[in-house]
Amino acid sequence: MENTNKINRESWNAYQEDYMKFHLMWKPDYFEFFSNGGVMLYEYLAPMLGDIKGLKLLDTCCACDAKQAFSWHNLGAIVTACDITPKAIEIARENAAKMNLDVMFVEADMQKLEPIEDNQYDIVFATYPCWVQDLNEACSNWRRVLKPGGKLLINMTHPIMDCIKEDENKLIVYQDYNNLMPERDENFKGTPMADRFGGWSVKLPSICNTYRISDLINAVCTAGFMIKKVHEANSNVGLKKLTDEVQSDIYLMRLPNEFTVLAVK
Repeated sequence: MENTNKINRESWNAYQEDYMKFHLMWKPDYFEFFSNGGVMLYEYLAPMLGDIKGLKLLDTCCACDAKQAFSWHNLGAIVTACDITPKAIEIARENAAKMNLDVMFVEADMQKLEPIEDNQYDIVFATYPCWVQDLNEACSNWRRVLKPGGKLLINMTHPIMDCIKEDENKLIVYQDYNNLMPERDENFKGTPMADRFGGWSVKLPSICNTYRISDLINAVCTAGFMIKKVHEANSNVGLKKLTDEVQSDIYLMRLPNEFTVLAVK
């Protein structure tokens, strides 16, 4: 099997410096915001965990901006954040030092977490499983690094969003929900953040894996977790459109575009 994690590591590493520039263009007060205790999380995430003050939390996919890691820190958690790319960790460390935020950063593949020892954390926060090649192995390692009774919080784009687009008066189903073939792009185009500020691309491949809700739930259960709660939300971000002329997401806004699972070891 092709090692898609290794392929993505190279393309994402090439993106990180510009990705941080795009974040600063989007939020010029980025450093002031987080240094003053700002929190940038979907409003339903923190309540699912309850009081996290003093708890050890591992963010498995922080990227260079580390906005979720910094948010958990500002809510009182003792945060370690990891990313598969060395450039992301380098920039995130510099940002943390600049803001005097006590967050530890570790270069690690979120699927394997090889530098992370067993039974270390009270909470594992896992995002973007589309970049995970083996979801079962990932869930197993997320459980491995948790203390007994520790919580796993997974937040992802709702799989239904990978299947539909919207034109001016209807939804278009353009992909089979049960088609689990990875999507390969020979020229990595970054993220919607790049599109917002003029676009970006590099001649390196990237591979996005596709999972259904059942795949995620089954992987969590197979790893030995007990699911405590699931949540579906519409954050009204990252929605796909059929044409550039579309002005409204009126139909897609009626559907969830975020899916979250809370499970306990």
